[in-house]
Amino acid sequence: MIILVRVDDRLLHGQIICSWVPHLKADALIVASDYAAEDVLTNQIMQACSCNELSVVVMKVDDAVRRARLCARNVNERAIVILGDIKDALRLYNGGVRFTSLNIGNVHHERDGRALTASVILNREDEACIGELEALGITIDIRDVPGRKPVSYRHNGEGRKSGV
Repeated sequence: MIILVRVDDRLLHGQIICSWVPHLKADALIVASDYAAEDVLTNQIMQACSCNELSVVVMKVDDAVRRARLCARNVNERAIVILGDIKDALRLYNGGVRFTSLNIGNVHHERDGRALTASVILNREDEACIGELEALGITIDIRDVPGRKPVSYRHNGEGRKSGV
């Protein structure tokens, strides 16, 4: 089963391995990134995080959609799906992977973005995708690690969203 869908432009790093995996008792990580799947060194480094207790697969988003759909039906596996950006989370959902909450941990669009936290700076495309996800009934959970309180995300008068 899929226990967390997370957007993190850094993909796989300490917050996930040391915080989210033990907190959720995950035994599988599906890293869904076209870039990471195609870059041999990046792919090998991420897969090196595998061990007896944790499997790590790195694949293109379209392949991850198929893998996550299978995983969603497997109650013996507890998987975290990690995506590099919010539009890929929408691709995952539109590909048939159903989730009710999306964790946004790290998104950095410093040049054209709006800061919600030090690690989440969204641009207009991100916010449009979040609007589509919310319209589908998906809860947006903005926080880097499970021990922190989520930052809220609301509509403002311009039809865009605004952070707290």
